[in-house]
Amino acid sequence: MKLWNKNFFLLWQGQLVSVFGDALYSMALGFWVLQETGSTAIMGSIMALVTIPRIILGPFAGVIVDKSDRKKLIVLGDIVRGVSMLLLAFAAIGGFLKVWMVMLMGIILGICSSFFNPSIQSVLPELVPKEKLIKANSSYQMATTGADIIGQSIGGFVYTILGAPLMFLINGISYLFSAFTEGFIQIPKIERKNINVTFKEDFMDGLRFILKFKGLVRSLIMAFFINFLFGMIRVLIIPWFLSDPSLGMTKYGLLSGFQSFGFLIGTLILSFININPNHKYKIYLSSIFIFMSFIGLGAFMNNFIVIILCFTVAFAFMFIFNTMANSTIMLVTPSDKRGKVFATIGTLAMAISPIGNFVGGVLGEFMNPRTLIISSTLLGIIIICSIVVNKDVKKFLNYIPEETNNNC
Repeated sequence: MKLWNKNFFLLWQGQLVSVFGDALYSMALGFWVLQETGSTAIMGSIMALVTIPRIILGPFAGVIVDKSDRKKLIVLGDIVRGVSMLLLAFAAIGGFLKVWMVMLMGIILGICSSFFNPSIQSVLPELVPKEKLIKANSSYQMATTGADIIGQSIGGFVYTILGAPLMFLINGISYLFSAFTEGFIQIPKIERKNINVTFKEDFMDGLRFILKFKGLVRSLIMAFFINFLFGMIRVLIIPWFLSDPSLGMTKYGLLSGFQSFGFLIGTLILSFININPNHKYKIYLSSIFIFMSFIGLGAFMNNFIVIILCFTVAFAFMFIFNTMANSTIMLVTPSDKRGKVFATIGTLAMAISPIGNFVGGVLGEFMNPRTLIISSTLLGIIIICSIVVNKDVKKFLNYIPEETNNNC
């Protein structure tokens, strides 16, 4: 089976379009909320609302994914998001859009993502050869990252020209287009084992599978704390730029675009370089350190060009260490467990993120955002050193595909 087969291409290009719409929406949403309310706390709360449903529903959604038609879940997820986004756009165009409507939209997006994301992660290994899984992940992320780069880079400019209502409309249309193309994907049927087990037993089976890998557990603990800190940082970047006369809305849009450009650099590196499985841990660990260090360095600098360079490097290495971890988990996990395993992992890792969004928004009301960002990255480096500099993490990350396939 080729990497660039019809099914993988359909999934690839469908997500490219919807992610572009998402990038425009996120830019428009951030500016709209700040202009309407002037509150970073409200903005942080809205960002948290997207994550909370994923945390609550994640483990349950994963079990459902493993028992359901994954193609239908993927298509339905994009249809629901598309229709909901169109309704939000019409409210904005009609001039009666309220903050509570945007919050409700965040909950809907979070619920759909609870089923959509583990479905994609479960399906991807079935559409490409196992030996090309890292490259498939990289190519998939290259499409979504490229779309995000364009959307984020032009988002500030587009907002000044079109405004939030039309940007919401574009996002709704992009979701529906993605759903249409996904309808033509042929996803292999997987053999369901233990089909008569209860929901609780199925969920516990996925949890037990995760707990037997000590290195994976330590990585999840690290991700839990890092996601709290990064949840704060994400919220604090906007008030930092808007409060600095030398920066502002347009430059924030450029920074967001270059963050995505960093992801693209990461995808190019992983797409064209064959990585020795025995070196994955070294790459994973060094990438995390570089990511946190350059975020802090960027917040410390005053020159916008240097800030852009620091964030670009940081996000390139963020993509690399995330891909190292995700690809290893895909290889280790049997196909009939991937939905619940990825959903549970996502829940455990992201559970603290909305609290980080909220805390960052509240602290940003009366503390210097740059100081908070720098402090968060220093704390993050300490956490990395104490948790994932460990032989169990090394053993897990350095799994060789042939060996893991036998275990599956």
